[in-house]
Amino acid sequence: MNFKSKIAKLLNSLDQKNRLILFFLVGFMVVGFSKLSAHNAEANDNKFQIDTIIPSGYVLIPIKLLNADSISAVIGSYGVADIYATIQGEKTKLLFSRAKIIKSTADETTFAVLVKETKAHLLSGNDDPFFAAVQNPKAKAIESEHSSKPGIRIIYQN
Repeated sequence: MNFKSKIAKLLNSLDQKNRLILFFLVGFMVVGFSKLSAHNAEANDNKFQIDTIIPSGYVLIPIKLLNADSISAVIGSYGVADIYATIQGEKTKLLFSRAKIIKSTADETTFAVLVKETKAHLLSGNDDPFFAAVQNPKAKAIESEHSSKPGIRIIYQN
């Protein structure tokens, strides 16, 4: 017996009331599964997009980090870090202090830095990878003990 003949035999054995119940039961299952698949497709279309929350005046720039594996192991999906320029694998100059750094969800070793639009040129045009040092996101920036401008000293001599 093939599948069609089995279905026909089953339907012949059911009375009118049971056929009606079976019809509605199958109908509700079909509608329920179609709604479920449509809801899942809609949820995939509405995934979170990071570029929708970039503040005005800021840009999110993808960067290569020399210590990407280490940073990936230390921070979650985002953090605060100092970003240094490197030449031949050695950190040379602090470019950004306490910059917001975001880890890619697709690749654990890809990062992006949120910086002011006016300072973005510091990250562009650099073929060498950068170096990051993770900071405590809850701590405030530490001020140096001495101001950056030397004070004027007047010495009177007789």
